[in-house]
Amino acid sequence: MDDRQNDRLTDVESRALLARLFPHGFAGADVLREIAPNGWERSALQACFHPAVERIFEERLRMHRNIEAWRSRRARDDDATQSEGHPPEPSLEDVRREDQPQPVRPDEELTELVGECLWDIFSDNHDVIVADGRVADIGSFRGASAFLDEYVSGHASDATWREGDCMRFYMGTIWISWRADLTPVYAMIFRRLRSLDADWVYHVPEFHVVDFGTLGTDTEPTRYSPSEGAVAELEARRREAEIERLRAQLEASNAQVRERAMDHPPPATVAAYRQVYGRDPRGWPPA
Repeated sequence: MDDRQNDRLTDVESRALLARLFPHGFAGADVLREIAPNGWERSALQACFHPAVERIFEERLRMHRNIEAWRSRRARDDDATQSEGHPPEPSLEDVRREDQPQPVRPDEELTELVGECLWDIFSDNHDVIVADGRVADIGSFRGASAFLDEYVSGHASDATWREGDCMRFYMGTIWISWRADLTPVYAMIFRRLRSLDADWVYHVPEFHVVDFGTLGTDTEPTRYSPSEGAVAELEARRREAEIERLRAQLEASNAQVRERAMDHPPPATVAAYRQVYGRDPRGWPPA
């Protein structure tokens, strides 16, 4: 067995850990009492799923401007001009006209929120360390989402958890984190982890290059063509140079992320950890 597997919980053990953390489910009455003691309908957290029209407008405007900024940078990088027209900025009136309020669904919304916050803690490059020192590794970014979805849905088997919805909790609270203060939810999770003598290691979210270009190359030999071989070699060199350029760009971007992290208040996950453990998690502040 790979020695690295000895440092991690099995899938069965990870599901057992979640069951101990949430014996009555993600939307159990115990969870509700901790994070919304006055009821879900009167909780500020409800805004995560039912934001005010003004908040929706701010989000759409931010998204629009980010896309336009990206298009402008791409045009400069490609030494090209943008000939297509630019869509107009959204207006508050547009949002009011299009807004269709949805009914409040306490159990479903609480389940989604807790699942997304769990993704923020267990995934996103961070590590949950259980009492015996092993990592509660529930999968990669999408794998973690599939794991949580199958756990919540009750469809996970002892053999595999890879058939779940890999997008349900993917990227956690990235789309709702500014709608409400999520510190109480993270603190609830950390209190439960601490009660099991588990700990958490923070890692700055970073992106890395994975080269899949060589997969599938070990096939049966075919008739060799010098011209085709030369083309393949040139293509391989071009791909390698492109990967190195992208890797350098990502390293520079990751360094900027680490620097910006020191210029802003700690994320809600770190703030919640401090509340529960009385200290900073390992990995914070980022080096």
